Amino acid sequence: MIPEGNTIAGIGVVFISPYNYVILLAFSLTELFSNNVSEYNTLLIEIQLVEEIGVKNLKVYGDLKLIVNHVHEEYEVRHEDLVPYHNSTIIMA
Repeated sequence: MIPEGNTIAGIGVVFISPYNYVILLAFSLTELFSNNVSEYNTLLIEIQLVEEIGVKNLKVYGDLKLIVNHVHEEYEVRHEDLVPYHNSTIIMA
């Protein structure tokens, strides 16, 4: 069992401006998530950050085809655990 409060996984976010400024951010996860849920958490963090700093245009790239196709509505979200995450991306976007 993993002790509560310890980092067990991490996610990273990279922002690149039109002028090639790079911002690298890393976040610790303290709960064990599936890869799909971790990818959705990363996307939600990205959306929240760009809203906070006032970004007007954004291109998001992801390495998990399932999540990318969910967001583009090319795939139906069938797994019940992913529905709240997907719904949050729609509300935040």
